[in-house]
Amino acid sequence: MEWQPTPYTAPLLVAALASFSFAAYALWNRSRGETSLVRSFVAVTVASGVWSLAYAAQLSSASLEAALLWNRFVWVGVAMLAVAWPAFVFAYVGWTSWLRPRRFALLCLVPAAVVGGVLAVGADPLLYTSPSLDGANGLLVLEYLPTPALIGFITYSYAVNLFTFGVLGYAALVRDGVFRRQAALLFAAGVAPMAVGAAGVMGVIGPMFVDLTPVTFAVTSGLLGWVVFRYRLLDLSPVARDAVFSNISDGVVVVDADGRVVDMNQPARRLFPSAAIGCSVEEAFEDAPGVADLVSSTGAAGASRFDHAPGEPNSDLRVTLDGDSDPRFLTVAAHSIAAGRRGGTGGTAGGTVLLFRDVTERETLQRRYRALIEKSPNVIAVCGTDGLVRYVSPSIERLLGHAPAEVEGRPVVDLVHPDDRREAQRAFEQAFETDEQQSLDHRIAHADGNWRQFETVIERLFEDTEEVVITATDVSENRRYEQRLQVLNRVLRHDLKNDANVIGGYADVLRDHVDDDEGHNYLDVIDRKVETLTHLSNQAREIDVALHSDGARAEIDLSVLVTRLCESLESSFPEATVTVSTPGAAVVCADELLESAIRNVLENAVVHNNGDQPIVEVSVDRDDDGYRIAVADNGPGIPPVERSVFSEARETALEHASGLGLWLVHWIVTESGGELEIHTREPTGTLITMWLPTPNGAAAEAEAAADDEYADGTERQPGHHPRADN
Repeated sequence: MEWQPTPYTAPLLVAALASFSFAAYALWNRSRGETSLVRSFVAVTVASGVWSLAYAAQLSSASLEAALLWNRFVWVGVAMLAVAWPAFVFAYVGWTSWLRPRRFALLCLVPAAVVGGVLAVGADPLLYTSPSLDGANGLLVLEYLPTPALIGFITYSYAVNLFTFGVLGYAALVRDGVFRRQAALLFAAGVAPMAVGAAGVMGVIGPMFVDLTPVTFAVTSGLLGWVVFRYRLLDLSPVARDAVFSNISDGVVVVDADGRVVDMNQPARRLFPSAAIGCSVEEAFEDAPGVADLVSSTGAAGASRFDHAPGEPNSDLRVTLDGDSDPRFLTVAAHSIAAGRRGGTGGTAGGTVLLFRDVTERETLQRRYRALIEKSPNVIAVCGTDGLVRYVSPSIERLLGHAPAEVEGRPVVDLVHPDDRREAQRAFEQAFETDEQQSLDHRIAHADGNWRQFETVIERLFEDTEEVVITATDVSENRRYEQRLQVLNRVLRHDLKNDANVIGGYADVLRDHVDDDEGHNYLDVIDRKVETLTHLSNQAREIDVALHSDGARAEIDLSVLVTRLCESLESSFPEATVTVSTPGAAVVCADELLESAIRNVLENAVVHNNGDQPIVEVSVDRDDDGYRIAVADNGPGIPPVERSVFSEARETALEHASGLGLWLVHWIVTESGGELEIHTREPTGTLITMWLPTPNGAAAEAEAAADDEYADGTERQPGHHPRADN
């Protein structure tokens, strides 16, 4: 075979050698990278090498037969590149849908048809007609007339290339940092060969019929090398960055092996305004110098792509940024990126990815809760299933004199009184078994040797943990005060009633020794005061029962209860006129002591009435989802001072209620979930209303059964009796 020297042979051989070298490098060292990107890159470099090497042989051939033979391999390289280049661009920008079998087959359809035709019948006559070697320019060059198939394939190739250039150009515009440089250089590496080739076809550059496209590969190989080695094309792919890097709320910074920032997202820029692409880690994180040390230690540790489990950082760091405003708290995780060597254990560190997470809100919340626990007036402890104290709040030293370190690690019942330990242990175990809150009263040892009374609540810390939180409240002083008050109350009521009975007895005896009417008047005053003191003692007993009852509620029919109490009132006070109006049934849900409250209101309406004929009007009416009892009288009314004392629920030395009856009524009605109101009537008198709720479902049933009838079956006369809103 005859050969001719050409000025294009050397550049083409250099381009082929560089292309094949890149392919070998990618296959040998980057087999663990992103498969689609690496494979398409290898395909591009192999296709470029085949095209360059075959075209070098075609230009160097001195016979037509040899030139046409090598030309077939030229078209193999051209067709391979027509598929590999768009596939590489799509893999680079993350358009993986184009790499799926069906779409990829469409991408291969036209180039595969051209290769098949050329290998089967040759470029002549498929793409050329009248091929010949012409040496007019001092160089034998294959000349031909293009066929429609050739023009169609060139048009197709240019259209696909222009589309890929648009994709790369857009990527270069929208990205920043190292990925913008990658896209820009790839754009240049793709545009240059096509632009030079088009200029050569039109005769602008070089002799006619000499395709300068593969010659340009010698230059673009340098650009590819720069992208691969300087900007680590096969290490730092922008696919994951586009999907996660730009949208993640955490700050992400990429540092290369030389300790320089090569990329960072917007949250990282906000955290570190002084950081910039290309600056060193010491300069970028001057406000957090520990980050630079973390990068150094992480970069030196890794020997593979990731030296640790996926998603697990090599090391962690907590950073506090003190700015003009409140400090910000960050956690830093460093991930090593290394270029591993295929088939070996060694490798060269390729850089570090830093993940900054802003935990200011969480840290502030934790500090706030920590302060609440540490300054709590209660003792708060955490215990595990082994019964040992894992944490106790500092308040234990203030309340019990024990340092937290002395208690932590000891059994939780160590400080409990021996007589209370069994109950405390049982409550502790039930908190784990039932997942329900456990409450108990017990004594705990003080450091001075005394026992303090505590109310303690034990409950699970979280549903999925084997720990309980114990909250102990010191009630020693409250219990001592309550005990003294109860003793004083019992003694006062007992002595008051006994002394009143003694005074009444002596007054009866003295009545036989007094003859004049004036003396009997004084004795009558003594009798009335004795009755008042006895009544006061009875009311105090009822209040004591009301305050210390368990607040049990029952379903009570107001129609029956009010009717019975009004009949008892008429019997006890014959001079009073009592009228009552009730529906057939009026069931409410109220405290079991409700009878005492209604009886006190009825008796006060007569006892405190200074008229000759007391009049008491009582009605029970439906009001929304409850019933309202209205008791009206024609007495002097309750003084404004006493009404204000009652409404404000307080007593002072200057303002005090004359009796305990209204207090008793207020407490019982309130405990029943009801409302108590006091109104002044004109010209004289008082209207007291008590609203009480119905039980679930009882209101409708009572309404249907009563049908607005009186207890004796007569029809109600509207307006006959006062209502609460009158």
